[in-house]
Amino acid sequence: MKRAKGKRMWEVGKSVQVDICAEEEVGFVATIGRVSIWLTKAEAQDMVATLTRALIRSAAKSDDKTDLSPLALTAALQAILRSPN
Repeated sequence: MKRAKGKRMWEVGKSVQVDICAEEEVGFVATIGRVSIWLTKAEAQDMVATLTRALIRSAAKSDDKTDLSPLALTAALQAILRSPN
C-alpha cells in the first residue's frame, strides 16, 4: 500500500490502480486504463468474490454452475494475496 501526503492510500497492480477513500464511508476507485469506477465496500467485496470464482472456474475450464466451496475460495484468495504484482 502506498501513502502520499495526508491520508491518501492506494494499491497498484500491473494494469490496475485502486484508490482507497476513507473520509466518511470507505469506498474505492478502481482504474483500469482510462476507465474508473467508484465502488462501495460491499460492491468491492462482491466484485472480488465474483472475479475470484470466475478465475477459479476459468482455470478449471468448468461450466458447472454449482457454488465453489468456501475452503477453495479461501485458498484462492490467500494465493492471490501472496502473489507479487
